[in-house]
Amino acid sequence: MALRLHPLQGPLDRMTEYLLDAQQIHDVTMERLRATPEARQAEGKPGGGQPGRVHYSLNRAVIVAAVGALEAFNEDLALTAQALDPQAQRGNDWYHIDGKHGMVQTPSPHNLRKMLWTFFRYDPRPAWHWSVTISDSEVTPGGSTWRFPGAHECTGPDAAAFLKAMVKVRHGFAHQDKARKPKAFPGIVTLTPTGRFAIHSHHATNALSVVLQYAVLTVSGLSAHLSLSGQFRWSIAMTDAGWEELLANTPAGSAVSSGWRYAPAL
Repeated sequence: MALRLHPLQGPLDRMTEYLLDAQQIHDVTMERLRATPEARQAEGKPGGGQPGRVHYSLNRAVIVAAVGALEAFNEDLALTAQALDPQAQRGNDWYHIDGKHGMVQTPSPHNLRKMLWTFFRYDPRPAWHWSVTISDSEVTPGGSTWRFPGAHECTGPDAAAFLKAMVKVRHGFAHQDKARKPKAFPGIVTLTPTGRFAIHSHHATNALSVVLQYAVLTVSGLSAHLSLSGQFRWSIAMTDAGWEELLANTPAGSAVSSGWRYAPAL
């Protein structure tokens, strides 16, 4: 007999909506990128070359929207879990899950951990393990721009540092805060020779993927911590949203394939 649907399924289902804007911006960016060689050839130029600066702005916009999805998902997750946990913290004027004083309006790893610890005494960091794409130049001085798909693993402090760098990209772009520019971090932001930060297409893809990896692994860890029973399930909406590609060859994807009902091989 199949297990009942997991009580934390709702936030995962709603993630298809939370992440929609980020994915649509990314889709438009990739379409423009694929059309660039043909457009250059029509002008009598070589088909290759660097993407225009507009692509850097679009890639940053993907990360801004992805961080927004991360905030929305965590508020949803905490509110859903709070209703399921008799021991959860409630009615405290100091700590709020959502609203204008919500604890994860800036969803830094510190604030995410603080919220989950405050309400559930759960530290999510041991569950975090991201697999991301990087380029050789991000880890080797003077290296090429050749990319290694799914080759860079972020665990422990590195996983938290990746999220922190991603949130700083959002902060720097959304608030134009020159005093708090993000530092280079493999897989999410690089610095140009002149000291400007640059966001490439694989950084934008990584942001989408890591938000989903975070959702899968954090929900699973919180579920185990709260001793909740039930089975997660894959949906057609997740397939339509392109989650298979974003979760393929990641620890989160492996967890989905092995434990979720109707899950594809990831």
